[in-house]
Amino acid sequence: MAGGMICQKGRNLLPHSFGSRPWLFQMHGSKKQTCIFLDPINNSLEERILHKLQGKECLGCYGEWVLLSDEVTRECYFLNIISFSKIYLPPFPQSPDFFLGSVSITSPPNTSNCIVILVCSQKTFLLICSLDRKKWTKVPLKYFNKNVGSLMGPSVIHNERLFVLANMGSTLVIDVALLVRGRVKMTVIEHLRVCPVTNAWYPYLVKCAGDLFSIFVHAYGRGQMIIHVEVRRLELSSNEMHWRRVQDIGNHAFFLAGHCGRSLPANKAWGAQRNCIYFIMNCSDGVKLYKFCLEDQALGFTFLPDTNGGLNRLQWAFPIKMMQTVEEVVFNSSDVVRSAETDSTVINQEDETDSVISRRWDELPIELVELLFPRLSLVDCLRLPSVCKGWSKTSSFIWKGRVWPWLMHLPNLKYRSFKFFDPFNCEEYTLKSDAVLVARDQLTLRYSKDGWVVITEGNKRVFLLNPFTSQVINLPPLPRKDYIFNGISFTSAPTSPDFIVYGFLFQICGEFVEISSWRPGEEEWRVLEFWQSIPFFPSSNNPVLLQGEFYCLGRKGELGVFNPELETWNVLCKPEPIHLTVPHYGNEYCHLLELDGDLISVFRTDDVRTPIRVFKLDQSEKAWEKLEHLGDVTLFVDRRNSIAIISPEKKYANRIYVPWFEDGMNSKKGIFYCMEDNKYHPSMHRVEGPVTCVWMQPNLHLHN
Repeated sequence: MAGGMICQKGRNLLPHSFGSRPWLFQMHGSKKQTCIFLDPINNSLEERILHKLQGKECLGCYGEWVLLSDEVTRECYFLNIISFSKIYLPPFPQSPDFFLGSVSITSPPNTSNCIVILVCSQKTFLLICSLDRKKWTKVPLKYFNKNVGSLMGPSVIHNERLFVLANMGSTLVIDVALLVRGRVKMTVIEHLRVCPVTNAWYPYLVKCAGDLFSIFVHAYGRGQMIIHVEVRRLELSSNEMHWRRVQDIGNHAFFLAGHCGRSLPANKAWGAQRNCIYFIMNCSDGVKLYKFCLEDQALGFTFLPDTNGGLNRLQWAFPIKMMQTVEEVVFNSSDVVRSAETDSTVINQEDETDSVISRRWDELPIELVELLFPRLSLVDCLRLPSVCKGWSKTSSFIWKGRVWPWLMHLPNLKYRSFKFFDPFNCEEYTLKSDAVLVARDQLTLRYSKDGWVVITEGNKRVFLLNPFTSQVINLPPLPRKDYIFNGISFTSAPTSPDFIVYGFLFQICGEFVEISSWRPGEEEWRVLEFWQSIPFFPSSNNPVLLQGEFYCLGRKGELGVFNPELETWNVLCKPEPIHLTVPHYGNEYCHLLELDGDLISVFRTDDVRTPIRVFKLDQSEKAWEKLEHLGDVTLFVDRRNSIAIISPEKKYANRIYVPWFEDGMNSKKGIFYCMEDNKYHPSMHRVEGPVTCVWMQPNLHLHN
């Protein structure tokens, strides 16, 4: 009966700690008679038989209340998962499978003025019901805007208005009071800019502390590789609403699943870290719980136990008493972070023993100090001149220190700094930069060579930066709006007279390529256009310069070659491709590297169960030769850039370092793939890594 309530105690049927922190739960409808409860903190799974939930589908979760529908009878009601109380709604007018969208409510289900609004995915109408009515009301939406499209599903009621996301990224804003009376007063917020390199994006709406946020998770490929998370806050200016990108959600955490998003005060006891977003993705190697930290712009994940039910059925459960808790725990990172800019060695030696003769450090001959540099790491070389005034004269010898690739990434723009991770010593350093100080839009690290990094700001500005010497070279604006290179490279160090930058842009059809070039002193890019008879689908890796020509690796494993002197582009018939067909974009990372005049290709996926494959180009046979061992070589690969070096120590050889860390309690450990046992080390169970990053090898030639 509508509005009726039946109470039955069922607390002992639930897991012991259920209700004390966020849990995931899953109902299987008529496919399975059990309900699964998953504790993400302990990564444990419990399966319970709950007769009240058998044959039911969960359409949404609101604190302690879940909205359920029966697949057979079309019965619909709210169920309190703590007390097992029920609040009935009228049966759905059609099969519940038809309603694949989201459900919004104006107030808690146990209040008399609760109104339920159901958004039907890929449709152009809403279903509305109040608890005192006996039927659902269908309200069509009529709008004429090419930027809207059909409804996607995510919706939320905020400030007496219903916000619904459409599949073109636009937002419909509908007056709820009029909607209940069958009238539609609607405003459209123009579509959000979608990450152009992805073919899948997952939108969410979250209310938090009086504000409304939209979250877009961008992925590409069937393996669902996450490459970007964009957060925006709704703002009102000149009586117009718009979304503004933000990098801080304060002392809160967002939890996303299905079409639902919820906010909670941060509390480490609940496993909720401040300024972080938790979401679930069904990837090729299993279901993963991701954590995106806006503070560091870092993305981490842990594998969830196999529920055999798919991603769409998982829901977050937040008891009301927990959501009303006002305790806010400020999170202090336990990661060891050292600053290469501010750290110095301070010697304050006071020996009280008369038998020991104290000598000042600056009395050591400078010639002996200079002999230390080739044996020191980069950071120690940076610190050594600050020991005393006399040693500051050795700064010109810093470049003699031992260097190897570091992972450079950009945390939150508000810190005005870059971070560097040393994979061999497992230490992270922070370096402030004026280049970040003047940035107004998202910075993306594209490429590195000779200690320089190519960075784009938004979709217009391009510049080169040597982060250790603070030198900046600004390039002309990109040729046109949303002109994004598939790959970028340059011929030599930017201070060399023959320095030229080349950018490669391939059309999605694979039959057309634009190659842009720029020399110092020129005011705009020079663009060459090439039509090709053989379709070429590039990897996301940057071109490699070898013997005066730029080599591009295709997703099949073929090679394309650009000759700058002759201004020609060709797709080579040999070597023959690794794959017979073009892999779906994002299914596999393809890397191309150069080492001592040889081309090396690397093929890997985000599936940790899949071995990494490494090939070397046989110059005489013009064929890829598979390598089982790297010898004394170490490789460093990220999504865009790759570096190969002769390992400085034997223990680091025969490894492939990827842009991920083991998420430890007090430190970070770089994750690498060992060619000896064909496994990742440490375990890839709980990892994190920056969203935008690049491997770079520092260049400290200060006279440049």
